[in-house]
Amino acid sequence: MRVPAPHHQHRSVSDDALTLREQLRTARLRYADSAAELATLLRLRGELTEAERLLRQAVEIYEAERTTTEELA
Repeated sequence: MRVPAPHHQHRSVSDDALTLREQLRTARLRYADSAAELATLLRLRGELTEAERLLRQAVEIYEAERTTTEELA
């Protein structure tokens, strides 16, 4: 009986690159979500300058991801 090779041996380089790209995209979007949540909390505390900085960062990430997604479609 033949033992199947581990899954990673069947993947091509492009599959690995795609997986890494998706992991990076997911991490960026999680960061943007966290930055937006933190900005909301800072705004409630009256720390408007820091809140605005974080919101701008989040928006930049969202826009970059939207643009990348549209280019891939």
